[in-house]
Parts: sequence; C-alpha cells; structure tokens
Amino acid sequence: MTCEPRRVWISIGSNHSLKDRFVAAASAELSKVLGEYLQSEPYTTPALNGVDADYLNAVATGFFCGSAAALSEVCKGIENSLGRTRCRREGAAHVVEIDLDPVAYGGEVLRPADFSREYFKRGFNQLREDFLLTDF
Repeated sequence: MTCEPRRVWISIGSNHSLKDRFVAAASAELSKVLGEYLQSEPYTTPALNGVDADYLNAVATGFFCGSAAALSEVCKGIENSLGRTRCRREGAAHVVEIDLDPVAYGGEVLRPADFSREYFKRGFNQLREDFLLTDF
C-alpha cells in the first residue's frame, strides 16, 4: 500500500542563546524527513509574553507521506534529539531550545492560533509569494 504525500507547513522557532544553531540543526533534520523542501529565510519575532528572549523563526514546507499525527511525532522526535526540554528556565525567562509544530497538513489548518500569528504568517507568506504556492 502506498501513501499519498501531503503538503505540510511546519513552524520552526528557538529563543535559546544558540538559536541559530538549533534552527539550522532542525532544518537539517527536517530535510531527512521531507526530502526536497522549501524554507523561509529565518527572522526574529518578540516572545508572545513580552518577557522571554526574542525568537528566531522560520517556516518549512514540503511533502510528507503519513498522517498528521505521525508528522507531529516526527517533529517531537527531532525536538527531543536536539535536546528540547519542556520546562527549562533561566531566571524568570522560559527558554525554548527548538520548537517544531506542524501548523497545516494537506490543506487543513491543524493549529489555527499559530496559523494566525506573526511568527508563522511571516514565513508562510514569504514562501507563498516567492514560490507561488496556492494550497490556501
């Protein structure tokens, strides 16, 4: 039985002091899963809570053969392999080594809140405009 690949959109983010390295490492791991894929230029956005360090963000899109749940598991596995901790704090600030969230899968928005936020929309719009992607 074969699987029909679906276009996926993944939000990538880090506010760690080594965020450039974490985003680059996550991108390298995503390339193993998605094969040829597109990624926005990295960009910085402020933390939603206005307290934590700014985030380095990017958006990746490519095709995945598997369910949305399987893609989520793959993303969490990459986070874990890169040392993601769920409750790391430095003083009063929350530190996120790497965050990979599937935001859309096969034309369906999985995470509406993320889909509407600047940290996702900026990279999403860049990819859509640069490559004329029309699945939304």
